[in-house]
Amino acid sequence: MSGGTGNQPHLYSDGFSADDVNSDQSILSRLPTILFFVTGIFWAGVLATGGGIVLGWAILTCFASGIFLFMWTSSWITRPLVGASALFGLVLTVYQFYVALTTLTTPVSSAALVSAPLFAVFAAVYIYLLYAGTPSSKA
Repeated sequence: MSGGTGNQPHLYSDGFSADDVNSDQSILSRLPTILFFVTGIFWAGVLATGGGIVLGWAILTCFASGIFLFMWTSSWITRPLVGASALFGLVLTVYQFYVALTTLTTPVSSAALVSAPLFAVFAAVYIYLLYAGTPSSKA
């Protein structure tokens, strides 16, 4: 084709392309969904290694939030569910971090040395999820 714009790459075109439509499907836009599934698997591992039954609620809320974010991002229930799940996970994680810190001077300090940094990382993940899950105010 001579003289047309059909051979030019997308970068130089001035029209609308399919790349613009799929831009909201990037890994960064799906990060909260992925993190909810990862934290759900994390809590399932903690529960399987002897954690309390209350962690079952954390698993349920993480997977429910991940599913709602994946299927119904703009649903009226998704934002409140995501915010509540992130807050619940943050409270549980901070409590587990506190327990790990208090056991540093006990005979099980080796377990605390492993779990304290792990719970600190997951607390940071939940802070991100809490921030990402709350609606932004439009000025």
